[in-house]
Amino acid sequence: MRYASRMTTPSVPPFESLLSDRARIGWGFPVGTARPTVDALYEFGGGYPDPASFPYEGMVDATARMMQAEGAAAMTYGEPQGYRPLRELVCEKYAKFENMQAAPENIIVANGSGNALALAFSAFVDPGDAVIAEAPTFSGSLNTIRRHGPQILDAPVDDEGIVTDVVRVRLEALRAEGRRCKLIYTIVNFQNPAGPSQSLRRREELVALAGEFDTLILEDDAYGELRFEGETLPPLYALDREGRVIRAGTLSKILGAGVRLGWLCAPREMIPAFQGFLFGGGVSPFMSRVATYYLRDHMVEHVHRLIDVYRAKRDAMLRGLDEVLAGSGAQISRPEGGFFVWIRLPAGTDPRRLAELATQARVQYTPGPAFFASGGGEPFIRLAFSYEPPEKCYEGARLLARAILAARRT
Repeated sequence: MRYASRMTTPSVPPFESLLSDRARIGWGFPVGTARPTVDALYEFGGGYPDPASFPYEGMVDATARMMQAEGAAAMTYGEPQGYRPLRELVCEKYAKFENMQAAPENIIVANGSGNALALAFSAFVDPGDAVIAEAPTFSGSLNTIRRHGPQILDAPVDDEGIVTDVVRVRLEALRAEGRRCKLIYTIVNFQNPAGPSQSLRRREELVALAGEFDTLILEDDAYGELRFEGETLPPLYALDREGRVIRAGTLSKILGAGVRLGWLCAPREMIPAFQGFLFGGGVSPFMSRVATYYLRDHMVEHVHRLIDVYRAKRDAMLRGLDEVLAGSGAQISRPEGGFFVWIRLPAGTDPRRLAELATQARVQYTPGPAFFASGGGEPFIRLAFSYEPPEKCYEGARLLARAILAARRT
């Protein structure tokens, strides 16, 4: 008897009919990659931290000191809310960099900021609920939101961040339907992908709207410490007086993405709602200790060094773009921090032709439609300056700029 080869790939995966409703909601949307693209010579696609900036020797030393001090405790299950000294360190970080007060009881540790955001969506968002999100916004968050099945209502972003007048219109329309928004998702500093930071006026208006319309705000801040210039503004969490703001943070951008440590900062009464979605005896008790032992001694100096590193990359990329695209009609963001440059392409640019030319030049970028929940975004692209050294940021930006000019329809 002959048997069919187990290597045969069916046209429809046999498990597809068994997928949960939540999995089906996100089925077919791009998941993204956790590593730089192998074929790219100039990796401007993903927001990958600079490997040369990782404190290798310091982390080795911190691991040894931690193991000597804590021994077996580091190798067993941890506290459900997360390693307390790490939560204390997060509070110290908030106080030093943003003059914001929080207590360890307000912090719950997660497996990176993506997991932290997912905890917030899982705790408050059901299929069919209304959620307001910026347009554009981070594509990874969009995928997570989609998997929870809500109605996503767009609010545009301008030079001051989310346009609160539009947020009000969305909230009033929902109220007229007898519904309310469950959650407003916003990226407050160096918005990913567009780049602006929310003005103080918009921050105050957004917090006031949450109170007026009885909703919550999920404040995403993955890059806040990496400010190259400009004024640090109070977080929404610090402006909130009613317990309506949940703040997400991470060590991925200031220590290392592979550390996989993020958190939510929220009213302490809210913490059990998130904790119910975490299983396994605390998030990475071992790595939580290593990160804490390193950052206790080096946090401020390390962040200041990163600011110099990433500022040089941003400036090199902008210089390369400006030299080629000046007078073309392209609109190029000038972010005060973070990892990304957002470009509105010159009128008449063919996105497909640009993709072909960029592939030939081996320059990776992210097309604008990835960042819009309701479609659109074709006139935009996002470039990440975080991974490549300054000289490659400059060279690759010039190559991509030439491709942009060559992709214009004649």
